[in-house]
Amino acid sequence: MSLDRQLVDSIKANFARKSSAQLWLIAHPNNHEDWSPEAVVAAGEVLDDRADGYAHEPAVPQGDDPPPPSPYDAIGTLALFAGLGFIGLGLGVIVIPGRRSAVDDPVARDQPVSFGSQIAWLAVRTSDTANVATTLDLRRAREAAWKEGIAAAYQSSVFVSPPVGEWTLVVGAALFPPTQVGAFVKPLLELLSRRFGEAQYFCTHQSAGLHVWAKARGGQLVRGYGWLDNQDRARWDEGPPTKQERYVGLRFADGKAPTIEGGGDGQPTALDESCVSQLACLWSIDPTALSEEFKEPVMGLSGQITWGMNRIAP
Repeated sequence: MSLDRQLVDSIKANFARKSSAQLWLIAHPNNHEDWSPEAVVAAGEVLDDRADGYAHEPAVPQGDDPPPPSPYDAIGTLALFAGLGFIGLGLGVIVIPGRRSAVDDPVARDQPVSFGSQIAWLAVRTSDTANVATTLDLRRAREAAWKEGIAAAYQSSVFVSPPVGEWTLVVGAALFPPTQVGAFVKPLLELLSRRFGEAQYFCTHQSAGLHVWAKARGGQLVRGYGWLDNQDRARWDEGPPTKQERYVGLRFADGKAPTIEGGGDGQPTALDESCVSQLACLWSIDPTALSEEFKEPVMGLSGQITWGMNRIAP
């Protein structure tokens, strides 16, 4: 079926004011029946232009900007008149400004939400949220603010965050690895790092004793490690330990659980979720400090993945 090229160009001019997350929803195959072929093509071309650096994300996406606030909730008017003898003294009108009300804008109120306990996540070196979602084949995707997205990520959904510095985070219990940790994490990171340059994986589930971290650059795994307490052995150990692992005090011994040097009494301590978060901080982004470090309210994408559902941790 031939497309109306003039109509595509006209739609592109309008779509330039939409966020990449909005455009990704339009361009996604699951939503094609809701849009004309020209609109689908236009959305994809705008996303491609942004990915190639020929176009940029709008400062205020169309449909996301709240109405301008009124300077006053109400105006109180008090007219005072005083008369002394035969002299009438008009004191005029006094305008009393009311208290300014907060704009009812859930996006503006919703800032990054910290996480890190009993969850799995990816850190991908890109600010292109929509492209990450496409690469992961996110299904039934919809825009979601941080609070909603993280809450759903602890259930069955996956939240692809808006840019956090130069990184995009992908969060979800659905990302817990299956029994073969390396066979799940390694190809996933190598795929993402081929497309975006660098990708990292973390998961921690204290009650299950599961702790995993890995990173890949340029399509090649650099380091991968996974430990499961209830089996008292490393589920995965590939590549040499990084200097950042040494910085957080991690020490590895063949056949034994890794320990952390420098405990409160000077004795090694057991591996725990705080160690994984510290390593994430040194490699990319500390998920436990998002609400303190990043304040920009922007929408992400929440959806489902259909792969990797046989997980070690619940």
